[in-house]
Amino acid sequence: MEVLQQCKKWNQNGEYQKIIDAVEAIPREERTPEMDSELQQAYSALNNQEKQELEHEIVPKIYADTDSLLSADDIAILESFNEGVTGYFGKMLQWLQDFVEAGVEEGRFTEKQAKEDLQIALWYAYACNNIDEYIYFYQAVDWMSESEKNATGCGTWYYRYSVALMYCGKLEEALQYAEKGAEEEPDYPWIWLQVGKLRAHFGDKDGALKAAKQGLQLVPDDYEFLTLQKEIAAGATLEQMLCHWINPDADKMLQQGEDEEADEKKRALACIQIDESGLLAFYDLFHPEQYEYQKNAPFCSLQYQIEGEIVELSFRMNEAGLSKMGTEWLSQLKNWLDSGKWLHYTVDGDVDGLLVAVVVEQNRYINLIYQQQEDNKYFRIALDSDGREIADSNPETYTENEMFLVEQHIQKAFGEFENVFHEIVSNDIHVDICVIAPTSERDYYTLVTMGMGAHRMNVPDELAEYKLERAELAIALPTSWKLDEESLQDERWYWPIRLLKSLARLPIYSDCWLGWGHTVDLEKNFAENTELCAAILLNPVTLEENENICQLSNGEEVNFYQVIPLYRYEMDYKVQNDTNALLEKLDSADISFVIDAKRKSAVSRRELHNNSAFLS
Repeated sequence: MEVLQQCKKWNQNGEYQKIIDAVEAIPREERTPEMDSELQQAYSALNNQEKQELEHEIVPKIYADTDSLLSADDIAILESFNEGVTGYFGKMLQWLQDFVEAGVEEGRFTEKQAKEDLQIALWYAYACNNIDEYIYFYQAVDWMSESEKNATGCGTWYYRYSVALMYCGKLEEALQYAEKGAEEEPDYPWIWLQVGKLRAHFGDKDGALKAAKQGLQLVPDDYEFLTLQKEIAAGATLEQMLCHWINPDADKMLQQGEDEEADEKKRALACIQIDESGLLAFYDLFHPEQYEYQKNAPFCSLQYQIEGEIVELSFRMNEAGLSKMGTEWLSQLKNWLDSGKWLHYTVDGDVDGLLVAVVVEQNRYINLIYQQQEDNKYFRIALDSDGREIADSNPETYTENEMFLVEQHIQKAFGEFENVFHEIVSNDIHVDICVIAPTSERDYYTLVTMGMGAHRMNVPDELAEYKLERAELAIALPTSWKLDEESLQDERWYWPIRLLKSLARLPIYSDCWLGWGHTVDLEKNFAENTELCAAILLNPVTLEENENICQLSNGEEVNFYQVIPLYRYEMDYKVQNDTNALLEKLDSADISFVIDAKRKSAVSRRELHNNSAFLS
C-alpha cells in the first residue's frame, strides 16, 4: 500500500521513471493489479512525454525550390494524378497520406509539421475536395486549419478551405474565409467564385454580381463565371449554383439529367444546408435527444434501444444530409429497427450474432454490425435501401486453382497441416488460419493465413514490377502455446490469431499495402499478459530463397511475410531509424521469431532517448 501511495505522488509530480523503478523491483508474482496498472500508466505517460520532447528537436528538411517538405519530384508525382478536369484523386490522397506517415515514422518531420506545411495542405485539400464526398470535405477542414498561419497571400488556400467548409455546412465560416482570400490575393480568380456564391446565399445580390464581374475581368468569357452571373441574377439557390461541372460539355449532360454521377453530386450537395422540415421529421421519429445523440462529429450517432439492447445507430453524414434522407424512408428504417428482426443473425445454423451497430450511408444502404458473444468476434451484413441483404457483398476469395496453388505452397514451404481455424463469417475476405504442428526440425507452431492474398493491395505504381499486390502472413508460437478451443476463448492465447486476422484486413480497411519492413502500431498491449503492442513484417527466416513467393498461373505472385511482435521502444526505434537498424538490435539481443510474450525488449528507454541518429 505504501508503494501505491508513493506511486500516486510520483504520478502527480510527473516522476514516471521512479514509478517504473519501484514497481519493477517487486517480483511480478507479488504485484497487485493496482501496481501493474500504475506501471502501465507510467510507461505510457513516459513514452508520450519523451515523444513530445523529441518532436521539438526534429528539424525538418525544407526544399528551397518548393519551400516545403515536398520536393519538386514529389510534386511532380502529385501532378501526375491530375488530368485536368478529371484525375485519380483517391490515389493522390493516398500518396500524400503515405508520404506523411513515412516521414513521421522515419523521424524526418512530425505530423504537426506536415499539417503546417502549405504545399501539403494545398494538395491535401485539392484531393479531398475533388473526391466530392462529405467525409473527404470534412477531412480537408480537419487537416488544413494548422497551415493557416502560413497561408498569407495565398488565395488558393483560402479558396480550398472555404469550399471544404461550405460542403460541411459551415456557411458563415466559409464566407469569412472566402472574403479573407479575396483580400489576401485579389488577382486569384477562383476565390471570387466562392465570394459570389456565398454572398448571393446570404442575400447580398449586388455584392455577388460584383464578385462575378471581378472574376470575369481576370478570366474573360469563363464558363463558370458567366453561368454564376446568370444564376445570381435569376435568384438561384446555393445548391443550384453548385450543381455544375467545370467542363461545359460535362455540365450540359449534368443539367440534362444524363450524367451517371449525378446522384453522387446530389449527395455531396445534400450536406450543405439543413432541410428544417426533414430534420424535424427525423427528431419526431427517433427522438435522438433521449439516446446520447451526437451530431456532425463528423457523423450523427445515437445509442438506440431495441428490445432492451443498446445499439449504436450511426448516420454517415451531418444533419444537413440527414434532413434529406426522406421521412418515408426514415420511418421505414425505424420500423425495421423496432421490429427486432435485425437484432439477431444466425450463421450456418449455430452461430448467433447480436446486433451492436447500424450504419446508414447517404445512399440509404445499411451495414449491420454483429458481435458473436461467445468469442467476442464481429461480422457485418450489408443491406440495400430496401432492407435486402446484398448478394454481392460476398468476400473476395481465391479462384479454385489459386487456392490449390497457395495451399500446396504452404504445405511445401511451412509444413503439412491438418488443423485449420476456419472463418465462419466473412464479408470482405475469407481468412482461414492453417496450423502447422511442431516437428523435430521445427520446434514451434506455425500459423499461416490463407485468404488474405485474394485481395489485391493498393501498391504504388512505381513498385508494380515487383508484384507485391498479394500477400499472406505467418506467425510462430512456442510448443507451450495453448491452441485448443477452450483456451482460445481467453485473449492471452487468442491474440496472435487476432493479430493475423487484423493485419490481413488492414489493406482493405485502409486502402493501403503491407510488405517487407512495414510496421503496424496497435497502440495498446495485445493482451493483459504481455506488453507487446506492435508488429513488423519480414521474410520468413526458415525459408530458402524464393520460398516466400507462391507463383500463380496468371503470372501474379503471393508473398509470404513473417509477423514479429514488437515492444513500444522497439517500434519507436524503428520509426526513428529504419528497419535495418531495428533488425540489428533484434539480432544482437538474440530475439527469436518465435513469440515470447515475456521476452526482454531489444531497445531500452535510455538507448531510445539518446539515439543520436534521431536527434541529428
